[in-house]
Parts: sequence; C-alpha cells; structure tokens
Amino acid sequence: MRAGLTAGHSITITVGDLPICTYAYGAALPRLARLRTLTGAPLASTLTWTPPHADPGRADHLTLTDLSATASTATVAHHLRWSAVDEWRSLTAALAGTDTWLLLFENTVTNVSGRPLPLTGPSLSLTGTTTASSAARTDWRAAYDPEFTLVVVDDTANLRHPPRWPSGLSPAPFSTGAVTLEADRTVAFRYAVVVAPGDHDPGRASALAALGRDALAGPLPTVTRGHVCRSEHPRRGPIHRTRTRVLLRQCENHDGTPPTAWPG
Repeated sequence: MRAGLTAGHSITITVGDLPICTYAYGAALPRLARLRTLTGAPLASTLTWTPPHADPGRADHLTLTDLSATASTATVAHHLRWSAVDEWRSLTAALAGTDTWLLLFENTVTNVSGRPLPLTGPSLSLTGTTTASSAARTDWRAAYDPEFTLVVVDDTANLRHPPRWPSGLSPAPFSTGAVTLEADRTVAFRYAVVVAPGDHDPGRASALAALGRDALAGPLPTVTRGHVCRSEHPRRGPIHRTRTRVLLRQCENHDGTPPTAWPG
C-alpha cells in the first residue's frame, strides 16, 4: 500500500496503481471519499465523523501526526480542533484478503469547552449508501450493491454499544438518551468499515462483519503491538496497533500539546 499527499490538503491511499480512497484531512468537515473496491468498482459513499453534540461547528486541522504505509497497511493520523472538543484521529486501511480491504477509524475526543457537554447526536456517518434499512440495536450493518458490499462494525468498547442504526450505515448510540461528557474528560470512538465486491449473500456479510470485529479486537498484519489509551470508558483489553501512539498523546496531554517524544 501507499499513502501520499495530494492536492487540497488530502491524502490518497493506493494498492498498486489503484487508488482506493482519498481523505480530505484539511476540510471543514474531514471526509473519506472516492472509495473503491479492490476490483476498481467505485462507491458513491462518503465517510465523515463529527462530535455528537449540538452545533459542533467546523474542524480546524492542526497537524499531521502520522503518514505511513507497509505492504498491507496505510495509516493517516492528525490532530484537529472543533468548537467544543479537541480530537486526535487515526485511520488505517488494511488488506483483508485478495478482494477485500478494511478501514479502522479511531479517535479520542476531549471536552475543552469548560462546561459539561451532552452527547446527543450521531457521530460516524456514511452517506450515499441507501440500501441499508434502519435497524434496532446491533453491532454491525451492511449495504449491498451489484458492485460492492459495505459493512460497518461498532467496537464493543464504544459508548452505548451496540448502537441503533436509524438510517443507512450511520450508528446513533445516543438516540435513546444523552451521555454527558464532563469538562476536560476524554472519550474514544472506534469503528471498522469493510469493503468487498458485490454479494447479496447474508452469510458473506456476516463473514465480513467478523473480519471487522477481529480487526478491532486484535493486531493487524505486519503491525506490532502499540499502547493503551486510558479513555473515558473501560476497555476489555489493549489496543494492538502502533497507530494508537497518536491516541496516547491525547490521553497524556489535555492542553493540546504533544509529549516531547513518542512513548517507548
């Protein structure tokens, strides 16, 4: 895989000569777009994440903290600031077979508003996908197209897991009631998005969801164990990816300044 800077404060991830996604990290609403399957089929889907509270405002990109790739993974991480929260975000694309790839999204969000912040809205949003019907509480949802299958998996450590899915592939964990994030407190969100060729077999979707669960729970290929982020909510075990060092920065410094060196 390769991850390279492209025009407009964006990064494009490629597999061989095939671009599979572009992340606009400098946009007012950072977004992942131009998704493709490994067979080259385009997806009319855009992935965004916004703080799940009223009037989140626009994002101000502060700095890239990681841009790296191996033969099977590519990672982009950056620090950004919203009107009421400070965020450290990491996205890792990884090959998951000959025809499938997945994206791991994780971030930490610190309330810097100086007041309690009710979390009420959706966070992750995957627009342009209309074939996924609404659903009650479940840990994953799939959307189908003749050219692709798209699966979103919610991490077991996310707040209000499993979430409701009122529309498409956008989980809404706070649709049944707000959670208050106190001032200077930090919470984490993690998701897996699996992209595969078109297949309407429910068994295939379940297998793809299992890939997402495994990626959230354990190590990615060729990536060594990372560090644990001591976030707002308890975790069942450590995060096993070196990209989590960017998240450890957030946990160690709530004033927006990174440590002088990466932790061991």
